[in-house]
Amino acid sequence: MDVNQIFSKIEEQTEFVKMAEEFQYFFKEYEMGLLELTSDIEIIDLEWQARHGYSPFEHVKSRIKAPLSLRDKLNRKGIPITLDDIRANIFDIIGVRIVTTFEEDVYKICELLSGRSDLRIVRVKDYIKNPKPSGYKSLHLIVETELVLSEGVKWIPAEIQIRTLAMDFFASTEHKLQYKYNTRQLSDDIRKELRAVADASSELDRKMTEVRNTILLG
Repeated sequence: MDVNQIFSKIEEQTEFVKMAEEFQYFFKEYEMGLLELTSDIEIIDLEWQARHGYSPFEHVKSRIKAPLSLRDKLNRKGIPITLDDIRANIFDIIGVRIVTTFEEDVYKICELLSGRSDLRIVRVKDYIKNPKPSGYKSLHLIVETELVLSEGVKWIPAEIQIRTLAMDFFASTEHKLQYKYNTRQLSDDIRKELRAVADASSELDRKMTEVRNTILLG
C-alpha cells in the first residue's frame, strides 16, 4: 500500500468516526427532547389532579426508536441515511402513548398540549372520528417540543398517541395478531371479527361516558 492509499484510508476512518459522533449526539438530542416532553405531560397530569381531583391518565408510555429500527424505516421509505434527510422526513423517533379512561378526556388533553408555549402541534390525525378500516381508533399528534441548549433553542419532533383503555386494548391486540404472529394478510372473516371487536370497544367507551355523565349530573 503506497502513501496515498494510506492517507486515503485514514481519511475514510476519520470521516466514519466523525459521522458516528454526529449520530451519537443526534440521538442524545432526541433523548433530551423526550425528557422535556414527558415532563410536560407530568405537569399536565399534576395540574389536572389539582383542579379535578383525579388523574386523566391510566398510563403513559414513552419510547425512543432504536438505531437499527430507524435504519430499517429509512430503507423501507427509500430515505438516505443522513442527518438532514432524517430530520426532514422522520418525525417519530421519540414517541409517547397516553391512555385515558374516557374518550372526551382524549380531546381535553390535546387542548392542554396545544396551549403550551413550549410545545407546537404540527399535525393531527384523528382516527377516533375517522377510524381506520380495521376499526383502529386513536388520536395521533406530530408535535415539536422545545429543547433549550447552551447553543440555543431546538425544536425536536415527536409523535403522541392519545387513546382510551378500550382503544388501547384493541390496538395492542390487533398489532400482536398482525405483526407478532407474522400474519400481515388477514382473511376477510378475521377482519370482520376484528371490526366487531372494535365496535364493541367503541360501545364500551360510549357506555362508560354515559355512566360518568349520569354520576356527574346526579
